[in-house]
Amino acid sequence: MRWRLDWDEVMSKEIDHDPFTRTSMYMSVQMLQQVKRRTKLCGLAQVLVRGYATAAPSKVPIALFGIDGKYATALFQAAAKTNALAAVESDLNNIEQRLSKNTRLEEVLSSPLLNKTAKEELIDSLGKKSEITTHFFKTLIENNRLNETRSIITAYKSLMEAERGIVSVTVTSANRLAGKDLKDVKDSLTKGGLIKNYKEVNVVNKVNPSILGGMVVEFGDYTIDMSVSSRLAKLEKLLTDSISV
Repeated sequence: MRWRLDWDEVMSKEIDHDPFTRTSMYMSVQMLQQVKRRTKLCGLAQVLVRGYATAAPSKVPIALFGIDGKYATALFQAAAKTNALAAVESDLNNIEQRLSKNTRLEEVLSSPLLNKTAKEELIDSLGKKSEITTHFFKTLIENNRLNETRSIITAYKSLMEAERGIVSVTVTSANRLAGKDLKDVKDSLTKGGLIKNYKEVNVVNKVNPSILGGMVVEFGDYTIDMSVSSRLAKLEKLLTDSISV
């Protein structure tokens, strides 16, 4: 599940700390929708690793949700059981590079018109892969989930970063932020206690003029929305609800 911090709730509290620190004290939970085909995914990690079906699932460093998160988690667990985490990561990186170089290839993989045999041949053409990765893509083909390939690779990378103690933070702002501003965000998150048990924190700044001002900070399952656009949207809703009464 993703934790989302409500701007109005945060700002209504009289706390004498910087905005990032006080947001850590007021959080609300948003339940995500149930993932379709849940029963198919429950035993996916065991299916991928032959001979390990009765073993307990390997512990994952972070919980991921959605279709891509479920498949990435199953792949991570399967790879962990055979000490193939790095090998699978290398396979996925190579596949991602090939997809980036040929956008047409990704479109073909996602096409419902391509039959199972053709998809298997296409996956084989992407280069030599470990047994775990090979079985995994066969599972994606069986479940008609090849269109999730890019998202699954991104999710697997998140799991590997978490496994290494690396936390990625995305700061979205209307304009490019200076290095000092990003350092302030990093310090607020770490010293404020929102990010724990980390070895390294990577902060990436994305520019989105549509938020108008302020910033949106995302990491793990948390979103801290302090954007002007969010505040205006809440105000608009409040006015609309008042008029409709």
